[in-house]
Amino acid sequence: MRVTTNQTSDPYIGRLLDGRYRVDDLVARGGMATVYRATDTRLGRTVAVKVLLASFANNPDFVERFIQEARSAAALTHPNVVAVHDQGVAEGYPYLVMEFVPGRTIREVLHDAGSLTSSHALEIMKSVLAGLGAAHSAGFIHRDIKPENVLITESGHIKVTDFGLARVIDNTPVSDSTGAVLLGTMAYLSPEQVQQQSLDQRSDVYSAGILLFEMLTGRVPFTADSPLDVAYMHVNNDVPAPSALQPDVPPAVDHLVLAATHRDPNDRLQSAEAFLEGVNRATNAVPAVEALTTVIPINQTLVLEAPTRGVHRASSAQPASTPPAAHTQNAHRIARKKTHRRRRILVLGLLIALLAIVGYKVTGSYVAMPEVVGQSQTDAEHAVANVGLSSAIDQAYSETIPNGTVIATKPQAGVKARKGRDITLIVSKGQERYTIPNDLTGQSQADAQKELESLTLVIGDTQQIYDDKIKVGKVVKTDPASGTKVKRAANVTLFISKGPAPVTIPAIAGQDVNKVTTDLQTLGLKVAVASEIYDSSAAGSVISSDPAPGQTVPRGSTIKLTVSKGPPLVAVPNVVGMKKDAAIAALKAAGFNVTAVNMWNYVVLNEVWEQSVKAGTMAPSGSTITIRIV
Repeated sequence: MRVTTNQTSDPYIGRLLDGRYRVDDLVARGGMATVYRATDTRLGRTVAVKVLLASFANNPDFVERFIQEARSAAALTHPNVVAVHDQGVAEGYPYLVMEFVPGRTIREVLHDAGSLTSSHALEIMKSVLAGLGAAHSAGFIHRDIKPENVLITESGHIKVTDFGLARVIDNTPVSDSTGAVLLGTMAYLSPEQVQQQSLDQRSDVYSAGILLFEMLTGRVPFTADSPLDVAYMHVNNDVPAPSALQPDVPPAVDHLVLAATHRDPNDRLQSAEAFLEGVNRATNAVPAVEALTTVIPINQTLVLEAPTRGVHRASSAQPASTPPAAHTQNAHRIARKKTHRRRRILVLGLLIALLAIVGYKVTGSYVAMPEVVGQSQTDAEHAVANVGLSSAIDQAYSETIPNGTVIATKPQAGVKARKGRDITLIVSKGQERYTIPNDLTGQSQADAQKELESLTLVIGDTQQIYDDKIKVGKVVKTDPASGTKVKRAANVTLFISKGPAPVTIPAIAGQDVNKVTTDLQTLGLKVAVASEIYDSSAAGSVISSDPAPGQTVPRGSTIKLTVSKGPPLVAVPNVVGMKKDAAIAALKAAGFNVTAVNMWNYVVLNEVWEQSVKAGTMAPSGSTITIRIV
């Protein structure tokens, strides 16, 4: 499998590792390592170099175990196992040198061809199990059997890769509720791996059974929203029979899968060898014509190596010289052998012709995927059905392809697919747009950000603004505004409340307290009369405030007012009968203003006859008292 990347930026391309391995090309990147095609300059051969990622290389305990396992794996030699040639460390990064296998993974084959026939799946499993059996005999447990780790060459030869690595690599670390780490790829884990129990070769048997299930059906038996949920489905659920998803799977193959995937290791097939024996028996239950099919895509077509049965090569050794007396007898024997050989050749020719006819018919069970890109979903479904395929629909957004139109297909047009399999039509959902939610106002910044990010949107900026209604720290509005439709990953600005805007207290001294109260409340302030005192100001007028006029306060603040009760009250003296001037002097001395009025047109006694406020009455200082003179 090859990945597309900017290889000029790769730190290893073009380098010579340990003075021997020249890194030529990037092959693939994975979760634990990067794989390169390289040249062994000492031996002049092409090899694969796997360099560990920094997250693993920085763990000394891990590196030590990795080196030990790599050395052990190098001793494992089998035609169905990718060989490990060498191991080293380049600038602190451990690497493996492995056999370079040109071809594809079973994952890629399944991606293009869909589910395989029972015959093809069993042929592949024979090689997988042969490699596993050899590894088990050497003391290895793979622990990560899956389509990605099974390679198929252009000649149809099967090789299993990553032996020795799965024992020390946390390929897909997922923690359960106890914090334990689960190793391996969740879809293929055995129940005992999930439960953190001790493992043996039966765990590989289980994973190989899942691999066979997927090759037969085109899918894994368990799927869920999270990898951990998938892992625990292996513990709590039985693997279904493949025929439940692919009706043409024979009962013998069903039984084989179920025997390999029992949840209890004691109930399942006990070894790769036992599994392989079951595969050989199941092969006899598969129609012979199907076993001869050679249409599996590697590039366009994959040819599986078919084992030759019952045919032995003639010995190339020369016969010993015979005595002259036996020459005639030998001549007759040789003549009879030639006659038998001609008969065998004739029978073999007829058999080859028959197999060619059968092969033609079997090959007919594969059809080329029609070109339907650009058609409507309905038209595409009809076109696919017309060639004997069924269709499943996936949807994807497109900025240019109208809604309901086919964007792409899996497999692509021209690739041969097995009749009756589900191919995938990827249909346009139109332009990808997301609506800014209406319920963000009043939410916390964290909640609003979480909701926007769930829609693929990005918080581009946050701004603090005043708001009279929204609490401090809560969202006031967004830009673009709520209800607006935007593209994926669009930037959204959040406006966060700083609370009400501050208010400057106006000049209020000398104004009537009722008017001041109304004016301050209009500004969003609260009013309280802190005290009322006698003062020279008019009663009910504001003398002062706290805070004072000119200061800035938040909205909602309380302004305390000091209000005048008017001038202080003073006892009015008795001036009746006093002479005018004496009376005026007495009243002024008490703090009053005085107005003198003659009762008649002429004054006789020049004395106070009466006063406007009775003597002894409390009257405001500064108020005016009128006296009448006679």
